[in-house]
Amino acid sequence: MGHAWHNLPPELRTGIEERTGPVAHATPPAAGTVSDFSALLDTAGGPVFCKAVRADNAKAWMHRLESAVNAVLPPSIGPRLLWTVEAAGWLALGFERAPGRHADLSPGSADLPLVARTLETLAETLTPAPPLRTLRLADRWSGQDFWHTLGDRHRNRLDPWTVEHLDALTLAERDAPGLIDGKTLVHTDLTGPNLLVEGTAVQVVDWAFPAPGAAWVDTAYLVVRLIAAGHPPTGAERWADTVSMWREAPPRSVTAFGAALTGLWTLRAVEAPGRQWDALSTHGLTWLRHRLG
Repeated sequence: MGHAWHNLPPELRTGIEERTGPVAHATPPAAGTVSDFSALLDTAGGPVFCKAVRADNAKAWMHRLESAVNAVLPPSIGPRLLWTVEAAGWLALGFERAPGRHADLSPGSADLPLVARTLETLAETLTPAPPLRTLRLADRWSGQDFWHTLGDRHRNRLDPWTVEHLDALTLAERDAPGLIDGKTLVHTDLTGPNLLVEGTAVQVVDWAFPAPGAAWVDTAYLVVRLIAAGHPPTGAERWADTVSMWREAPPRSVTAFGAALTGLWTLRAVEAPGRQWDALSTHGLTWLRHRLG
């Protein structure tokens, strides 16, 4: 459970209110967050979305990276960062309030064409990737060995199909870093809650994990999210076919991407059980069964 506004250090609250005016109310977001505090602040200067993290939090680097990324993102893509405050061992970021609701990714949703168009816009706008001090996606994934670890330590926890395909999954995962490299700044965490729809406009929020990579990667991330939202794999890929970067992606590269990502999720589901990893592993494996037969 995150901190409430009144439980934040007084020095931090003072620093924020010096930029916003008095805070009358703080409404936490409906979706989960990795921040120690996040809320829509009702302030004298208008609404501001604030996320804050303790400096000793292992995920504090995400907030610093998001601050740096926001400075190079075009205004049309997402809300602007208005200020940062560091006080009492905390870092707080204040963003414009992004209007809209979370994107509906379920079958037949009117949001799906809007999301596809947004993916095209992101690739066009963020290629080549703006200069940032962040690892390339290929480097981030280099040296990972999730499926080998699963086969070596947890074979008895895997279903028969996965055991039968362990060699193929291990090889695909090892090939993935070289196949997902590219010159586009990709978000790498696109989900319904990170896509805010207002009319026909879509804004992309929570740029905590961006990396230069292949332009089709964000579409591939969303394929799994569509499967989670109720699409069969064939339907999710049929939607992805409406995105030009996906149509140009080599099938072998997409399968390697799916293998590496699902390997990460499956290892976490085995070693740190919880609904989030269990569900992601299940949906990733559903996609891989479709692609590998």
